[in-house]
Amino acid sequence: MDIRGPVDPETMQAAHEQVEREAEALRLVIVSDEDADGGHRQFVKDDPAPLPYVDLSTGPAPEAAARAWMEKDAEGPVDPQALCRAALLKIADDHFVLYRRVHHAVVDGYSLALVFNRTAAVYSALARQLPAEGGAFPAFAHLVETETAYRDSRSFPRDRAHWLDTLAGHPEPVGLSGRRGGLAIGRRRTVELTPDRVGHLERAAADLGVTWSDLAVSTIAAYVGKHTGADELLLGLPTGGRLSPQVRNVPGMTMNILPLRLTVDTGLPLGAFTRRVSRTIRNVLLHSRYPTAEISREVLGEGGGRLWGPMVNVMKFDYKLDFGGSAATMRTLSIPLTIDMTVYFFQTSADGTTDVILDAHPELFTARDTDAHLEGILGLLDAIGTARPETAVRELFPPPAPVAAD
Repeated sequence: MDIRGPVDPETMQAAHEQVEREAEALRLVIVSDEDADGGHRQFVKDDPAPLPYVDLSTGPAPEAAARAWMEKDAEGPVDPQALCRAALLKIADDHFVLYRRVHHAVVDGYSLALVFNRTAAVYSALARQLPAEGGAFPAFAHLVETETAYRDSRSFPRDRAHWLDTLAGHPEPVGLSGRRGGLAIGRRRTVELTPDRVGHLERAAADLGVTWSDLAVSTIAAYVGKHTGADELLLGLPTGGRLSPQVRNVPGMTMNILPLRLTVDTGLPLGAFTRRVSRTIRNVLLHSRYPTAEISREVLGEGGGRLWGPMVNVMKFDYKLDFGGSAATMRTLSIPLTIDMTVYFFQTSADGTTDVILDAHPELFTARDTDAHLEGILGLLDAIGTARPETAVRELFPPPAPVAAD
C-alpha cells in the first residue's frame, strides 16, 4: 500500500493490531497432523503478527531501497507458522509503504482489499481519537460453516454435473506460444490505464450491454483466438466464490480458478461477441463454488494435465484508502506462478486507475514477445473502446505488415 502523506507509526501499529485481531485469516497457521485429512490442519493463533517499522528515508535512494527490502522479504522461505506478515516502511516524511506478504492458502486478493480498507478506516478513527469498533469483520467461522453447508447441499452435485457436462469433449488448451511449460514466475510488463481511459472503456462496455470485466475478458479471448487460429478456447478465470452475503466481508481464501470454455468467432459483430462472452462468464459464476481440484480429478483423471491455457483476472475493488487524510494506492509486488500467459486488470485506487499486468512464461515467451503481446492487447482494447457494436471483431485488429519484396 503506497501512502502519500504523513503517517504516525504508533497509530499505524495500533490499527494493524486491531485489524489483525478482527481478521482471523491473517492469524491462520498450518501444522502437520497425521490424524487430519490430508496430513495437515489449520488453526488461528492468538497473537497478531508484528509490524516492524523500517526507516529508509535517510539513504541515498529510499524508494529503490524500499522495493529491494520488499523483494528480498517476498522471495524468502514461507514459514507455516507465519503465513501473513507486514511492515511499515518510511521513504520520506510524506511517503510510506504499508507492506503485506500473504500466502494464498489463507487469503485471496479480495480479502487484501478488505483488510487494507479496514486498516485505513481504523487508522483514521484512531488518528482522530474516535472509537473504531464499527465495521469489524464477521467471524472466520462463517466461511467454514458456509463451505460445509455447500458440500452437504443440493448445489454441490448440481455444480458437479454442470462442470462435467461443460467440459465433455473439451479441446486441448492452446496458448500464444504454441508450446507448453511448467509453472514459472512470469516475465512481467505493466502499463497503467488512467481513470479517464478506464472510464471511457466502462462507457463503451455499457453501450455494448456488458460490464467492464466482461469487456476485458472479451478482449483477451478475441486476441488469443485471433493469434492462435483456434475457434474454441479454454481460458483460466479466477472467481471470488463469495455467492453468500454472509461471507462477502469475511477475509479468507475463497478464490477459485475455473475453466472458461469459449467459442471464438471473430467474424461476429463486437456487440454479439462480447454478449456471448458475458453470458458464458455468468454461467461460470453461477457454479463457481465447485472446487477446481475436484474438476481436475474427474475431467483429467490420474494423469493430470491442464484445464486452461492463458488466464485473465479482472481485479476491481471498492477502495476506501484514506489514512487520516493521506491517500493510498494499492500495488502488487508479486502474483502467483503462470503456466502460459496471465493478464491482470488490477484496479489500484478508488479513482479507477488500473494496471494492465502481463506475466509471460519466460521459457515460452522472449522479452520481445512479451512486449509485443502487451502492445497488441492494449491496441485491441483501445480499438474495442471506440468501435461500433456492429463492427466485426476481426476488423479491429491492425492489418498484417507488408512483406518486403526480394
